[in-house]
Amino acid sequence: NALLLAWLIVLVASPLLYWLKRKGAPSWLSFLVTLLVILSALIGFGLILVLGFNQLVVSIPNYLDQAEELINSIKDFLISLGINKDDVNALLSAISPQELVEGAVSFLGSLLSSFSNVILVILLVIFLLIEAFSAPQKLAAEIEKGNNYLQRFFHVSDSLRKYFQLTTVVALVTGVLDTIFFLLIGVDFAILWGIIAFLCSYIPTLGFWLAAIPPTILALLELGPLQGLIVFLGVVLINGFAENVIKPKYMGEGIDLSPFMIIFSVIFWAALLGPMGAILGVPVSLLFKELILEAD
Repeated sequence: NALLLAWLIVLVASPLLYWLKRKGAPSWLSFLVTLLVILSALIGFGLILVLGFNQLVVSIPNYLDQAEELINSIKDFLISLGINKDDVNALLSAISPQELVEGAVSFLGSLLSSFSNVILVILLVIFLLIEAFSAPQKLAAEIEKGNNYLQRFFHVSDSLRKYFQLTTVVALVTGVLDTIFFLLIGVDFAILWGIIAFLCSYIPTLGFWLAAIPPTILALLELGPLQGLIVFLGVVLINGFAENVIKPKYMGEGIDLSPFMIIFSVIFWAALLGPMGAILGVPVSLLFKELILEAD
């Protein structure tokens, strides 16, 4: 898990390393600048996630009270329509505000725990960046000798690099737009939800739905049903447009996996590796497909 994540980070960041070298920067400077960019991004995201999550946990009692008030309002509204009170109570008894709020917090906690081995990831990134200096020459020499397996590995690595570079740009834009949207609506922890949207953008097909759930629940509790619906539709429109229009337009042939295999990969690897498995599921499945199933 940590090794694959570190490899993907270096895969995305390596063009910066090679660009600096082509511009004449010394090897040590190219390495240092690339490493600082990676560390700044990891530490920045990590701090915002931790601080935002801690503040959210402290605020849970208030949201539970708001959830109870919302359910009572819905109950009164249904009774005013002439629906039997016992039927209304039976219908709403299945809805537990505490379970809804704690479920959303549990999801965020699981995502946060996936970054607990950040020290190991950073160490692996350092060693992989060092290896990246000589890897292209070694690969080229082996490919010239006719190593078909390395040819396939080089091809799939190049495809993954393009995929993750485009996904990172799209995820960054959607994360910023979502954050601005949440600030305009008045949803608490707007930056936290923006980062969640950024991370969920790496989960194909299902990601933008997952990104919509926590801020929608919070807006529903804080601001009411109308604002909750607006938040949900806003996230779906922004992230769905990026996922289904922008990415396919610039992705070309994409990652050569069927929609079923994409969804299966996300679910399977998430069950096996946790939330980080949902992010890494597609590249892992693509590597397995290209290097094992289709290697012969």
